[in-house]
Amino acid sequence: MRVIVTGGSGFIGSHVVDALIAYGNEVCIYDLDTPQNPTAASYVRGDTRDLDRLVKTIHPGDAIYHLAAEANVNRFYESPLFSNENTSHSTLCVLEAARRVGASRVLLASTEWVYGSTGGEEDRVITEDCAYARAPDHLYTCAKIAAELFCVGYRNLYGVECTIMRYGIPFGERARPETVTPAFIKRILKNETITIHGDGSQYRQFIYVKDLAEGNVACLKENARNEIFNLNGKEKVTVLQVVQALERILAKKARIEFVEDRKGNFKGRFISSEKALNLLDWAPRFSYEEALSRYVEHYLRACQ
Repeated sequence: MRVIVTGGSGFIGSHVVDALIAYGNEVCIYDLDTPQNPTAASYVRGDTRDLDRLVKTIHPGDAIYHLAAEANVNRFYESPLFSNENTSHSTLCVLEAARRVGASRVLLASTEWVYGSTGGEEDRVITEDCAYARAPDHLYTCAKIAAELFCVGYRNLYGVECTIMRYGIPFGERARPETVTPAFIKRILKNETITIHGDGSQYRQFIYVKDLAEGNVACLKENARNEIFNLNGKEKVTVLQVVQALERILAKKARIEFVEDRKGNFKGRFISSEKALNLLDWAPRFSYEEALSRYVEHYLRACQ
């Protein structure tokens, strides 16, 4: 199958490209940035807001993984109009191009953020049937919800088939250096202080990027059409556990400073990926610490 991957030069996108090729697909990366890693994929330099270029790139019957979006939530806060152009508006352009050309399906990279982060719900298990956040506390969340709803609208109005993939928090090779895991690794290696708000018991379900890429490929299956899937880690990992795991792997003690907790700091809740297991036979292969060890090994090699 021919597959277009918008944002295929990025952190997650490059791993999705690798996995798609490994499964025998013909892949075209559509991105403003040139791929930085060796790949058998073709490359088209293009902006996802450029409808004409999208239409020229997509062939009838193609599947389109739409991963291009603003991934930095801080930038979303600082530049909301620009960030939304690259997130929900770009999704609208991809859907319209898919409609005009006759693509087989659009697979949207969304996020667990669409469920919101309301305190007091820490014991609730979140499935794909749970409602969107009623009062989103970030514009990033708003844009991702809008992108999902555009997919629903294009399916209902024009018959454009879609699959929505709600990612957990990814980590691994090629991650942006300012994200939590590489930032913590760097601080431990340089003997710099890691600041933890509260007691560090707030948790997330980190997902190894190679497992996440496999989940993306699984979503190409026929029974994933017009479905929503959580693609998340299996384990609850606290901020303090991230540091402790890195201490064991690096064999180096971290300098930690505990400070007053942020007001309304979200403690976390369990987001189930059982639907992906039942329908797609997908689940993360690596435990959190096993995946972290693989990433640290890669990180240290890259620093040599």
